Amino acid sequence: MENELQKKEKFAELLLIYGKLLTKNIYHRMEMFYLEDYSITEISELEKVSRNAIFESLSHGEKQLSKYENNLHIGKKNGKITVLLDELANQEDSKKRLEIIEEIKGELGYGI
Repeated sequence: MENELQKKEKFAELLLIYGKLLTKNIYHRMEMFYLEDYSITEISELEKVSRNAIFESLSHGEKQLSKYENNLHIGKKNGKITVLLDELANQEDSKKRLEIIEEIKGELGYGI
């Protein structure tokens, strides 16, 4: 089970990838919460709505972002490519570097 920090990092990443697919209202609230580190109370005061309205927006947005990731896997692919690029940057063996490059091309070729 992920802790609150891991959850926040996960949804911040998914928001950067899929956020524009959300409604403007939900995106704005999630952006404030996940990227700008506002609390639910602060957002509700700024928007003059109940804390529950903000909580519901965040909950709905999380479900939508999770659905997009479960179907498209862009976040997972980004993570794998990032790991491969880090490995490539530290690899001195030219044969192994070429293998990593081919693996990255394969990841890109399957749909990012």
